[in-house]
Amino acid sequence: MNLQDELVNQAARKMARDIDTEILMTAMDWKPFELSKGTVYGTEYLTVHPNNSDAWNEMMQWMIEQFGPSADNGVWTPDMRWYANNAKFWFRSEQDLMMFVLKWS
Repeated sequence: MNLQDELVNQAARKMARDIDTEILMTAMDWKPFELSKGTVYGTEYLTVHPNNSDAWNEMMQWMIEQFGPSADNGVWTPDMRWYANNAKFWFRSEQDLMMFVLKWS
């Protein structure tokens, strides 16, 4: 088997695993995120609770790299672009939320 065949086989195995995982998750009604809304000092934020808490620290690092640091004291600083509080990420912008969901889906 040459390198190209091996790469194609690896991609096919990964695709099959991804499809199997998606089917199982759908059958079990498992969702990777719980989406909701909340308010911080009168400003509406979109929230996402990741059901995979094992990746929380990686997600936090990614958030800081993508959107800059947030308030050290959680949601007690008004008008931040994003917060991490109550096991959720809070986004002021729908585009930021979509970027997060696409990255971590």
